[in-house]
Amino acid sequence: MQIWVDADACPGAIREIIAKAAHKRAITTTFVANHSFALPKSAHV
Repeated sequence: MQIWVDADACPGAIREIIAKAAHKRAITTTFVANHSFALPKSAHV
């Protein structure tokens, strides 16, 4: 399974929740955006 997130439309707090859940459950997650933003270091994000 892979999760794709429209990071431009997603609030920062929700991005953090998604990233933490993806890391905890070992689910590959891709954030797509027109600009860069900080994400935690994880093999799954």
